[in-house]
Amino acid sequence: MRAVLLPTVLDVGIVLLIIASADVCGDKALRIGRGIRFQRPSHPVAVLIYFPSNTTRATQLQSMLKKVGHKSYAAQGVDSLSEALRSGQYDLVFADLAEAAGLEKQIGASPSKPVLVPVVAKGTKAEVTAARTQYRYVVKYPHNADNYLDAIDEAMRSRVHLLAKKS
Repeated sequence: MRAVLLPTVLDVGIVLLIIASADVCGDKALRIGRGIRFQRPSHPVAVLIYFPSNTTRATQLQSMLKKVGHKSYAAQGVDSLSEALRSGQYDLVFADLAEAAGLEKQIGASPSKPVLVPVVAKGTKAEVTAARTQYRYVVKYPHNADNYLDAIDEAMRSRVHLLAKKS
């Protein structure tokens, strides 16, 4: 009995260490007891959502971000966006590609200097490539939650590297 119990305890300990290290580095990890569902552990990020023409998408995105542990605020109009940028500490702003060009200056003047990530709902390959060249991070398929999470991870990873280089 003792000979069987010790290796089992060691195996369980090793599995728990692997899962804990996956949580730290942000990789996808299989959670025990949750079937075959993958979760995306991440550090909480403050996100400002600006989709003035599509409040349904903004609400859905806000709900999804809350489920994974991010803080989010949806600005409905230009005035609420301006107020949010002045008073809030945001790491990232999601906005429609059509709105992004007009927001660059306003976001750049914000005290928290959030990263602008345009969302391309129905764009050609050329439009997406041009947007990625101009803004670096782009959400191409807004109906897939993983695309938003990937953009957040990418943008925050590069932001951390930039801050580390400055110090």
